Amino acid sequence: MTGRVGKAELRAARAARGWSQSQAARELAALARSSGAPVAGAASLKTLLSRWENGHAVPEPQYRALLGELYGRTPAELGIAGPPADPEVTGAAARFRAALAAAAAVDDAVLELWREQLDVATRLDHELGTAGAGEVVRALVERLDETVRHVIDPPRRTAVAAVLAPAAAIAGAQELDRGRPDLAWHRYGRARTAAIEAGLPETAADAVAGQSTVLVDVGEATAAVALLDAADEQLPRPARARLAGARAVTAAALGDAAGARRAIAAADTAAPTVGVELVDLDRWHGHALAVLGDPAAAHPLRRALAAPPRSVRHRAAVHADLALTLAAEHPDDAAIHARAARELAERIGSTRTQERLAARHPPPPAP
Repeated sequence: MTGRVGKAELRAARAARGWSQSQAARELAALARSSGAPVAGAASLKTLLSRWENGHAVPEPQYRALLGELYGRTPAELGIAGPPADPEVTGAAARFRAALAAAAAVDDAVLELWREQLDVATRLDHELGTAGAGEVVRALVERLDETVRHVIDPPRRTAVAAVLAPAAAIAGAQELDRGRPDLAWHRYGRARTAAIEAGLPETAADAVAGQSTVLVDVGEATAAVALLDAADEQLPRPARARLAGARAVTAAALGDAAGARRAIAAADTAAPTVGVELVDLDRWHGHALAVLGDPAAAHPLRRALAAPPRSVRHRAAVHADLALTLAAEHPDDAAIHARAARELAERIGSTRTQERLAARHPPPPAP
């Protein structure tokens, strides 16, 4: 706020102390140092004092408070109260301060509780998917995201991001189940940035793979290739096996059988050194071949199905791939897998899996 409104009260308060503007500036600077308040240097403060006393400007809030303390009067008594507070701005500032305070209160005990919540949410998602864990995961992601955006301490921010990354990746998979590609893209993107901040390259690779799946689902497989290529240059080698699995599926969506097989071979070569489990390789391999319409998909898919249970989401997807793969030559087996996939998809609330089956294996009519 500017204007030539005289500030006789401010000038009179200084005169009552017998101070020149230079001395008042030094006293104000010393007061600020003692209270830890950030202010301009004494020379700049003298210029500011002159502007305030001549009515060319109104002091900023931190200076109004310091001047009031310096002269033992309220800002209103000094004629520097400033314009009336905007309730909306004041409310926003209060909310921001509250968010900073809440984030600052996060300690090791709170972090451990969030890790326990993530473990529970992961297990619920594996068994019940979106239908049973959707609200739990959504609430956890929103709380963590709100916190990480307001944490000032870098190590604490990293620790929060390490919980947010896998939670947001689960949320992305759940949004895919619901058939919401826009929200899935956003959740996977949040997982990716949090994973990079937390130094979790494998989780970042999972998130990128999730985003590539979103792109393939909406018919943008070429864009998915570009996404995976860019990520391959950014992520360390151990994380690239997951990207190779996603690249195989993307190549299959483009009808590039040779590219899909090269990607699976790359993932297979890297797997023993980066801890990728065989069931994951079989699932990626089988899905890519199923997309290509190759009957050979049945072999890796059956191995993936026989492996120890992963999540209901994965089992539903494998059953769906088997149903589509076996439809032409083994329709009875295909129908069995289609029924299993549909039952699991209903259990977890996955419209995506049900829609994949609908064209080739429509559900039986209601009795």
